[in-house]
Amino acid sequence: MKLKQSFRYQLADYKAGILVYYCAMLGLLALFLVSTVVDTGVTVVFSGLSGFSCIFLFICGLCSLHDNLPMHLQHGVSRRTMFQARLLVTVAVSAFMAAVDTLLSVLINLLGSPFYGGSLFQQLYGKIYPSLGPVGNVLMSLVFAFVLFLLASSLGYFIITLFYRLTKPLRITLGVAIAFLPLGQVLVKLADEVLFQNALARLAEHVIWPLQDKIDSSLFLTMGWWLIAAAALSGVTWLILRRCACCR
Repeated sequence: MKLKQSFRYQLADYKAGILVYYCAMLGLLALFLVSTVVDTGVTVVFSGLSGFSCIFLFICGLCSLHDNLPMHLQHGVSRRTMFQARLLVTVAVSAFMAAVDTLLSVLINLLGSPFYGGSLFQQLYGKIYPSLGPVGNVLMSLVFAFVLFLLASSLGYFIITLFYRLTKPLRITLGVAIAFLPLGQVLVKLADEVLFQNALARLAEHVIWPLQDKIDSSLFLTMGWWLIAAAALSGVTWLILRRCACCR
C-alpha cells in the first residue's frame, strides 16, 4: 500500500507542471500558426515537441527529491519504496508525454502546418527509415520519445541525488567545475598535447567518434544505448539515495 501511496504522491507533483507545460506549448504553436498566416517576412520553423519535453522532464527530475525524501521518511516510507515509486512515476509520465507529443505531431502534420518540421524521430531518422510508412513513423516516434524521456528524467534525478548527497563544499566545487567546463576542456587538450603527445585525441578519433557515429546512425542502437544509460543512472542513483541523510 505504501508503494501505491508514494506513487500517487510523487505523480501529483507532475500534474500541474504538465498542464502548464502543454498550455504553453499550445500557445507557442498558436503563435507560430499566426506568424504563418500573417505575412511578417520572417520564416519560422517549430522543431519536434520531444526536444522541449525532454528539457521539461530533465528539470522535473532535478526538482523531484528535495521535498519527497524528508516527507517519505517522516511518514515511515523507506527509501526503497520511494525509489520504486519514483521509477514507476518516471515510466508513467514518460509514456503519457510521449503519447501526447506524438498525437500533437500527428495533428499538426494533418493540418499541413508549414512551420512544423516534424517529430524529433522524423527529423533525425525519417530519411534513414522511409519504408516504415505513416503508421510505422507514428509508432517509432512514440517509442523514440518514450526512451528519450526516460533518459532525461533519470539524468535529472541522478544529478539532484548526487548534489543532495555531497557536502556543501563539494557541491560548490562541482558547480564551479561544471561552470568552467569549457575551460577544463581546453586544459585537457593542452595536457594531452604536452604530456601524452595527443594520445587522447587519437583515441577519440579512432575509437570514440567512430563508435558514436555507428550508434547515431542506427535508431535501435541509439535507443538501446539510451535505455542502458537510463538503467545505469538509475542504479547509481539508488546506491547514492540509500545513503542520503534525511535533511541537508
